Amino acid sequence: MAPQTTPRELPTELVEKIIETFWLSTLSNAERVRFMTASVLISKAWTCLYSRISSRDVVIPSVQYAKYFHTHLLHERSVIFDKTVHNMPNEHCRSLRFHVESPSVQASKHFNMKTAHSIDNSESVFDLLDWLADIPYLPLLRHIFIEFHNCGFTDLFDNMRLIIFPTQVTNLDISFGFTEGTSPKRIRDLQKDYPLRIPEGLPLNHIETLGIVGGGVSPVLGLLVTSCTGLREVRTDLADNSTVEEEKEYLKILREVCSDRDMSLELL
Repeated sequence: MAPQTTPRELPTELVEKIIETFWLSTLSNAERVRFMTASVLISKAWTCLYSRISSRDVVIPSVQYAKYFHTHLLHERSVIFDKTVHNMPNEHCRSLRFHVESPSVQASKHFNMKTAHSIDNSESVFDLLDWLADIPYLPLLRHIFIEFHNCGFTDLFDNMRLIIFPTQVTNLDISFGFTEGTSPKRIRDLQKDYPLRIPEGLPLNHIETLGIVGGGVSPVLGLLVTSCTGLREVRTDLADNSTVEEEKEYLKILREVCSDRDMSLELL
């Protein structure tokens, strides 16, 4: 019988890169929660590396986790993470990501995307931003990402998600994605919906870089460009060579606005 050998341990740097790559990838909220749960059970070494990455680039997968993050991690009352051993978000967080999901837009003919107020995790955006603005947590936080999956394009405005916003944040990225196979016509129809509430006086004058991906010709980009009075750069995935007349006109107007306000425009 051949002698058994113990596998060599992977270098710490490689393990950290594996965790970071997976952590920053696009996951469903259920997948994210499973990974978070497993990462505090594998080993002490893994948990230390995980705490370093997850505290630097924080992801909020649910309303419940938003509350836990606020009441336990920011106040350093966690029974899992020890601030003498693990990295804690209040000292290390540089970015905050919300992943908002909804049932497939094709799931039901009677599903009214425009008036639905039960989008999974959408409430955590307002709740956590409110807590962060009320007390000066996360002094290194500069970047906020809000990812919508299978959602309409008006939730941020209809439900006043950005009415309170941390003043230390200078970069805001918002993306919209849909399950593969969703009808392009359905997406275009959703883009034509106008918010039930028009945002006025949003506290976004400190945002310097704004990125919108997947927004198409929805009002989101235009309304946020108007609200972010201190913008220096706008990034969008609108196609410069689009054959869709609406997109061409939208991009033309956006270019004029950027020129008038001395902002750079990057087409992704």
